[in-house]
Amino acid sequence: MSWVSVLSVVILGFVTGIKLVPVYVEFYSVQSLMKKIAADTSIRAMNTQALHRKLDDYLNINGMYTIQREHFSVQALPENKNAKALMVDYEVRKPWLGNIDFLMNFHHAEELKGQ
Repeated sequence: MSWVSVLSVVILGFVTGIKLVPVYVEFYSVQSLMKKIAADTSIRAMNTQALHRKLDDYLNINGMYTIQREHFSVQALPENKNAKALMVDYEVRKPWLGNIDFLMNFHHAEELKGQ
């Protein structure tokens, strides 16, 4: 009976890892693409539509279809009104067991260097 209990806890942990790890890997990919875009010096000459096209290109190339460009925004930084930041804010809902879901909120901001 104790082996069955240990095995069920291990299987539960494995299922949880299978559900959560890809979501966090995707978020780390989003963070790295935001760093690449923020470090790009040609951002200064871009308007919002060009920036959205660049975001779409990065998202499509990397196969991140759950994140849309509507999740991204460019806003002024509160501490420095002259600087702007690329921000992403989205949530992911993953089913776990039965009618129990994981709801994960992700938020990241990266200062645009080219602005």
